[in-house]
Amino acid sequence: MIERLWLQPPLAFARLGPSPVPCDNYRWGPSDLTPRGTGKTTVLPALTLDLAEDGTLTERMPEQVQFKDEDGWRPVCPYFELHGEWTVDGRSGSGCVTEQVLAESGLSLGDVRWEVSVANLKAHHLTQQAGDRVEARLELAGDDHRSRVLAGSSPQDARQPLVPAGSSLPLGSVQLPVPSTALPELRLRFTPGTGAVYGPQGLASSTGYELPPERLILNPDATWCHFTPEESDPRTAPGLLFAGAENGERSIGLVDDVCDGTVSVTLPGGLKATARIVAGPPRFSPDRRPFVSLADGLADRVQREDVHRPGYLDDEEQTALEVRDLFERVLEAMGAVNVDVQNERAAQENADIAAFLGVSQADARALVFTPPQPLLGLLLALSERGRRRHRRFVALEVLEDMIREQPALIEQRVRAPARSDEEGADPLRSTWFHDQQMPSAMRGSDGYPMHLTRRQYDLLVGWARTLREHTEPNT
Repeated sequence: MIERLWLQPPLAFARLGPSPVPCDNYRWGPSDLTPRGTGKTTVLPALTLDLAEDGTLTERMPEQVQFKDEDGWRPVCPYFELHGEWTVDGRSGSGCVTEQVLAESGLSLGDVRWEVSVANLKAHHLTQQAGDRVEARLELAGDDHRSRVLAGSSPQDARQPLVPAGSSLPLGSVQLPVPSTALPELRLRFTPGTGAVYGPQGLASSTGYELPPERLILNPDATWCHFTPEESDPRTAPGLLFAGAENGERSIGLVDDVCDGTVSVTLPGGLKATARIVAGPPRFSPDRRPFVSLADGLADRVQREDVHRPGYLDDEEQTALEVRDLFERVLEAMGAVNVDVQNERAAQENADIAAFLGVSQADARALVFTPPQPLLGLLLALSERGRRRHRRFVALEVLEDMIREQPALIEQRVRAPARSDEEGADPLRSTWFHDQQMPSAMRGSDGYPMHLTRRQYDLLVGWARTLREHTEPNT
C-alpha cells in the first residue's frame, strides 16, 4: 500500500521559447578560474529525456548544448517525477513510483489522476477585476499520453472577461510519458508557451505595437485594456511595467503567455502530492549565474541563523567553498552586465532623488563611480575594470590576503542589507542613493540599491573576522 507521495522537484522553472525543440539538459563544468586560467564559465551537456508525440520517452546524451536555433530560443521544459513510500507484504520501500509499485498496491495507471492548474494574473493584480484573470486547468488520467494544451480563459460570468468566450490564450502544454522497461518512472512534462504577446481586438497601430491578427483575441472593453494606475501605486513601481505606461500611464491591454501554478497527483483514497511550476522568459545569459539566486533567498528564510552557530565557521574548507562559489557567481554576473550603462543610470537616479530631497544633484551623481578613460580598443572601461578586478577575487588566496591587510574591507565595500538611515544624518548617506558599495549600480526588486541576502552578508563578515583572528600578529 502506498502511504506517502511527493513530486520531484517540488518547484521547477520553465522558460518560454518559440522553438519546437526543447533545450537539452546541461550542468556547470569545472570553470578555469585559477590565477592563470581562462576565466571562462563552462557548461557541459547532461543526460536528456526526449518525449515523442505518442508519449514514448528515450534517453540521449547531447554532444553540445544549444540554446537557440533558427526558430529562436529553445524552451526549458521540466519534468515532474512521482515519488513515494509504500509497504507491500510487510516490506517497506521508497523511491520512484512505477507501474509495478502501483500494481503491488492494487492500482493501475488509470487510477492515477494528474491535475495542472496555472494562471497569468498580471492584469488582475493591477485592476483587481475578476474578469482580468487568465487561468487554465487540466485533469489527466495516468494512462492518457496525449499532449494537452493549457487553454487560458477568463471567468465568463464576470462583467467584461479579458479572454472572451470562444477564444483562449495558450499557457503551454503538458504530457505524460509512457512508462517503459528502461524508464519506468511516472512523470509529467510541462512545456511553456512560446513567448507570444496577445492584444485586444482592433488594437490601433498608433500604440506602437503591431501584433499578428491571430493574436488580437482579447476583449477591448475589459478593464485591463483601459487601466490607468493611481498616483504612486506601489504595484507599478518601478515604472514602465506594462505596455502603455511609457505613453501616458494607460494600459493598452497586452498580455503574454507566462504563468505559474501547481502540478498535483492524486491516488484513490485521497493521497496527494503537489509541486509548483513557474514559466518565465528565456534567460539571455544562460551560462551566467546570479549572485543572489532563489536558493539564496530560500536559505535566507530558513537557514539564516546557521552562520551564527558556534562552530559553523570552524569548517574552514566548507566555508571557503561557499565564499568562493559566491565570488564565482559575482564574476559571472559581471560578465553579463554593462556596468558603464548601469552606472550612468544609477547616477541619474541619484540626481532625481537629490532633487526630491533638496540636496546637491552634483554631489549625488558623484556617489557612483567616475568612468575611467577607456583602454585602447575597449569602449566599456568601467565594465572591463570591474571584470578584471573580480577576476582576481575567485582566487581565494588573493581575497584572503586583502582582508587580512584591510580588516574592514567587507563592511566598507559590501552593502549591508536593510541598513536604516540615521535621524539627522547626511541626506546623501540615505539608503535611497546608489554608491560605490558592492553590488554597485544594480537595483533590487524594491527599487532600492541591490544587496546580498542577510545570510550571505553575515557569512562574509564572519568569514573575514575568522581570517583576521587566525592571522599572525604584525604580519
